[in-house]
Amino acid sequence: MNNMYNKNMAAKNYLEKQIMTASPGERIVLLYDGAIRFLMLTKKNIEEGEIENRFNNNKRAGDIITYLMSTLDKEKGGEVAEKLERFYLYMLQRLMDVDMKNDIEAVDDVIGKLRTLRSGWEKIAKGQLNSDGSLVVDNENITDNTKSDLDKSKNAIA
Repeated sequence: MNNMYNKNMAAKNYLEKQIMTASPGERIVLLYDGAIRFLMLTKKNIEEGEIENRFNNNKRAGDIITYLMSTLDKEKGGEVAEKLERFYLYMLQRLMDVDMKNDIEAVDDVIGKLRTLRSGWEKIAKGQLNSDGSLVVDNENITDNTKSDLDKSKNAIA
């Protein structure tokens, strides 16, 4: 029991250090990672009929998306921030479908969208930009419009 406590404390301390030393872009990636992790648990909970755990994990993912939405700076981010807000609102609507209908397809939809955004933000955080400042994109799921929006989105987060 004491060994399990020590492992949990070590993991918690590592995560806290990772968050405290992360750049703003890296923190956004960590938030996407957390939302994806909670949604993967939500999916597992649906498959195993664990309604209360599904609700709690789905809520945690929704809380992260709500937080991401609250950090948008519409004045600096303009149209990109507005598009991200609509995108986040869409994802939150899909998470309501999870709670209302136990909808695994809705979970998969949101996970896919979060992974796409995470991929772009990871590149921004790592400075993987072309010489013209545009984002290096090697993921076929990211369209030219999404690439352009992600390039501009560096200004959309407060």
